[in-house]
Amino acid sequence: MKYIALFVIFCTVFIACEQKKTQKSVKETAKNEKYLNTKDETIVFDSIAPIKIIYKDSIVDWKGYFKVTKALEGLKETTPNEALNAAEELVKDVELMRDSITVKVLDERGMRARMNVLFNQALRLQEMKDIPAITVDEIIKQTQGLFTIFRMINTKINAIYEQNDFEKELIEEDFFFSKLDSIE
Repeated sequence: MKYIALFVIFCTVFIACEQKKTQKSVKETAKNEKYLNTKDETIVFDSIAPIKIIYKDSIVDWKGYFKVTKALEGLKETTPNEALNAAEELVKDVELMRDSITVKVLDERGMRARMNVLFNQALRLQEMKDIPAITVDEIIKQTQGLFTIFRMINTKINAIYEQNDFEKELIEEDFFFSKLDSIE
C-alpha cells in the first residue's frame, strides 16, 4: 500500500510538472509572436521569364542586363526588409543596364520605355525605405512590379529577335518566289 501511494504521488508530481512546461512554452511562443515583425517573413515572388537560348548569345556583351537578372534572382525569395535594403544596389544595376545597352537591334523606343519604367520602379522601392508608414503589402506590390516589368523586357527582347528572324525568312522566301515567277 505504501508503494502504491508513493507511485501515485510520483505520477501526480510528474504530470503537474509536464503541464507547467507546456504552459511556459505556450507563453514563450506568444511572447515571440508578439514581437514578430511582418517585414521579416519570407515571400516568394514570380520567376523571371527567360530569354530564349538562341537569342542569349546576342546580348552576352550587355553587362547591365545580367547584373539586373542576378539582382532580381536574389530578390526572388526574400523578406520585405531585404528587398528594401537591396533596392539601392538594384537602382545602380538598372541604371547601368539602361545606359550600357550595346545591342543596336534592342536600342529602340519600346525597349527604352520599358527600361525607364523598370528604373522608376526600382527608384520607388529605394524611396520606400525612407518612408516609415510604408506597409508590407505596398513593398510586396512594388517588388512584384519589378518582376513584372523585367518579364516584359525579356518578352520584348524575344519578340524583337523573333521579328528579325521572321523578316529574314520573308526576304529569303520572297527571293525564292521571285525566281519562280520569273521562270513562268
